[in-house]
Order: sequence, then C-alpha cells, then structure tokens
Amino acid sequence: MTNFTPATIAPSVLGRYAVAMTSVAAPLSGAGTVPTVILADDHDLVRDGLKLMVCAMLPGAQVLEAGNAPALWQLARRVPTPQLALVDLNMPGMERGLRLASLAREQPRLPLIVVSALTSPDVVRRALDVPSVCAFVPKSAGVARMREAIEAALQGRRLDPWLPDAAAAEALPDTGLTPRMQEIRALLRQGLSNKHIAQQLDLSEGTVKNYMSDIFRLLSVSNRTQAAQYNPDTA
Repeated sequence: MTNFTPATIAPSVLGRYAVAMTSVAAPLSGAGTVPTVILADDHDLVRDGLKLMVCAMLPGAQVLEAGNAPALWQLARRVPTPQLALVDLNMPGMERGLRLASLAREQPRLPLIVVSALTSPDVVRRALDVPSVCAFVPKSAGVARMREAIEAALQGRRLDPWLPDAAAAEALPDTGLTPRMQEIRALLRQGLSNKHIAQQLDLSEGTVKNYMSDIFRLLSVSNRTQAAQYNPDTA
C-alpha cells in the first residue's frame, strides 16, 4: 500500500493533465473521511492519469494499484475497507468485463466505476446491469465526467448512464455502422492504431483491418483521418 502524492507522477504525465486538474478536479466538497481507492488497469499511463485525478479530488487518498484481475481480487479481499474501485473491463483476466459481476457478488459493498475503451451498447448495458457499478466512464471522456462519477460513487448513488447508442445515433445517423464498427471507430478517433485497437478489443489485427474497410465503405471515405473526422452534416 502506498499513499499517492503528485511527486510520484512522471513529469510528462503531470504536464499532460495539469490544465485539466486545476480547472476541473478541485477537491470534492463533503467527501468525508479520506478514502482508499483501488485503480485497476493494465496500462501504467492510464493509472498515472487516474491517480492524478484522484489525488486532486481526494487529497490524501490512499491509492492501491492492480494491473490485472487477479491483483484486483487480491486487493479487494485484503484491504479492510476500500471505498471505491475504478476498473478497466479489458485488462487481463477480466474477460472483456464478464467477470465484473463476480467481483460485485464477492464484494457487494465496494462501489465500482467502470473506466473502459470498450463502449459498444451491449458492453455498457452489461456493465450497468451490475448493481454496485455506479458509473460507466469511457476512456475518451474528460475529467468532468470522472469527477461526477467519483462524487456519485462516494455518495452512494448512480450517475446517469452514458449511452453510446444514443450518442452514435445522433452523431452518425443512418450510416449502417454496426455497434462493433462504432466501437472501432471510437478507438480510431482516440488515435489508436489497428494493432492497439485489436489488443483493446481482443481481435486479430486482420479482423480490425476488415472492419476498417467496411467503415470506409459505409462512410464513403478513403482513409483513417476522414473516417475519424466524418461528419454527416458535411459529408
């Protein structure tokens, strides 16, 4: 167990998040006692960014880290009273979120915030069906959404759901993109390569390339930049 302080964050990460932290992630009012927070994600940079947010919102919070599902389970069982866990659905051992319900059954009093690059409607709905999940925060979201999620979880309430199907329907009406294609395009818009998209979604790189070809065809575009920037109002 380690207490987190800003000095433990790499300078590059501090620079990346500094503006957002000072403008949005001020200490939460009425947070009560200093909580113990578990951060579960297999990417170091993601955990560093989340630690910075948590530290800014909850000064003095004890932050514990897990890089895979077994480590998360071990922390949840060992720590007497963790008040919150931020969990990535796609880290090793989570089976693309299928084990989230098992964690909730074993630790029903542990509030969970799902933080994920997987944002297809079925993934979001399945996560929010778990009773102890207080919020779903896509990795493409801003600090404000995370602040709302943490505040809701510590207050014992559920944040209004983030609905990718409604957002996608508004952004890309009648394009014919399937939920999986929308998910891949969302990761493309985050700047991920085909290789990294494949890793995030547990697909082969060839399968991702095939999906990309279908996305290009349905959007009538010829490259990744055009697909990421596609706007039906100007197409």
